[in-house]
Amino acid sequence: MRQIFAHTWNETISTSGSKYVYSDKIQPGKILHVHSCCALSPQGEVNDLVKIGIKNGGQKTLMTAKPVTVVGEGIDAPTDFFLGEGDQIFGYFPSADDTDTVELHVVGVELPLVIWKAMEE
Repeated sequence: MRQIFAHTWNETISTSGSKYVYSDKIQPGKILHVHSCCALSPQGEVNDLVKIGIKNGGQKTLMTAKPVTVVGEGIDAPTDFFLGEGDQIFGYFPSADDTDTVELHVVGVELPLVIWKAMEE
């Protein structure tokens, strides 16, 4: 059975923090088809760099990296994508300052792996 997936994760940056915000890991036996993914820092400034990627175990795969063009706005993933078991989405904010809030917004459809395997693209 397919299930609508709409979640937000946020972190407050501290001087000892990593400047990352991560989604939850995809549960075993599930696939997430992400239709929309946005990373933003409401306190961010113009030209602050923001990155979106996928973390699979210890490996990080970068999907997009762009400077912010409008104060308080973020960046979007350039296309829809899939996440498998144990995968996470990350937003990375290397220019974020201490006490800034960083956010990751994800909307998609979660479905059992067996149904996804039976689908044709």
